Amino acid sequence: MAAITFQLPARDLWRERAWRRWVALALLSRLPGTMAAFALLLVGHACTGSYAKGAWMASVYAGGLAVAAPWRGRRLDRAPLQQGVREGLHWLALGALGLAALAALRAPLPLLLAASLLLGVLPAGVPGGVRALLSATLPEAQRPGAFALDAVLTELQWVLGPLAVGAVAAAGSPLLALGLMAGCALAGSLLCPGFESEAPRAEPAPRAGAALWRLPGVPRVLALSLVLGASWGAVDAGLPPRLEEVGARAAAWGVLAALLAAASAVGGLAAAASTREPGAAAAARRALGLLALWGAALLPLVGAGSLASLALWLTLAGLFLAPLSGTLTFLLQSALPRTRQAEGFSLYSACWALGMALGNGAAGALLGRWGARPVLGLAALLPLGVALALALPRPAAAPAAPDSR
Repeated sequence: MAAITFQLPARDLWRERAWRRWVALALLSRLPGTMAAFALLLVGHACTGSYAKGAWMASVYAGGLAVAAPWRGRRLDRAPLQQGVREGLHWLALGALGLAALAALRAPLPLLLAASLLLGVLPAGVPGGVRALLSATLPEAQRPGAFALDAVLTELQWVLGPLAVGAVAAAGSPLLALGLMAGCALAGSLLCPGFESEAPRAEPAPRAGAALWRLPGVPRVLALSLVLGASWGAVDAGLPPRLEEVGARAAAWGVLAALLAAASAVGGLAAAASTREPGAAAAARRALGLLALWGAALLPLVGAGSLASLALWLTLAGLFLAPLSGTLTFLLQSALPRTRQAEGFSLYSACWALGMALGNGAAGALLGRWGARPVLGLAALLPLGVALALALPRPAAAPAAPDSR
């Protein structure tokens, strides 16, 4: 696997029209995803009076995204990327508006769950397609800097998404967040035409080949993405009710999530400015260390009894999130064949979404009976335990006994 470089992206990158256009597309296409879990949690609570049922809606959404993303990624690799991404954004807008209509009519929970599932399934593959579009848009020499900067931009989107949901929920109704998701998707779809004329597309992926999860280096990245997604899903579902337990408003999670993501962006910029060039093994060790630090910083949330203490520990945890995401992204990108980038990044997104579904589902099972503290404990102990287990040296195989015959 090629060596991985973390460096400050060149200023020349921003002079590239293709890069600026891609950043705008990435912002508009990803923003609905950063809004979805919080929006569904609040919509579920508004319709049913239960955060647990809202967490189930978020879990079903993430599960649908996880199941459908690899298949959609394979289709994107075999068709014009910009066309597939555009269609996915149209489906996203339709799904968000349909769910908003059902919620406005106070539809029963089974219908809300079905609409949440479709909201995840219909646009699945869009995040992976957008990431693959970056590889097809920029020359190879500019990609390391672009990927490092993209990790920071992703965290900034996590600032805007929950903050937007919290703002519209506090100002009116969480249903407005679903409308905002649809508007972002439609605006992003207008930017899709023209990408392939600015840079040549990689050759279509072959229909046969080894499963991506069997390629060297890929399984560990996917597993860590799953664990990180489960931790984030538990945080995302556990913090709003925890805020109410300490006397704050649930909508304040939008501000706290924005604070976490802002700290993550700072950590990402620090990682991007590093000039170290570790090999794959060193980068894998760095990923485990960052995952452990993320879990350790979340652990005090279980006992935090005020809004200020929750904000403090979330800010600390955020410092490790973008560096971890950037490390995993570079590990995956260097391990994937050029002709299977959309499929690979869609599978990566699917593992994250599946983790979120598991984290949201665990929150739905725990919240009603035991409250938010066990949910936040799970969010912390899962990544911490996995990181420590993978970092421990494996015992050497016992030598074979001598033949006594």
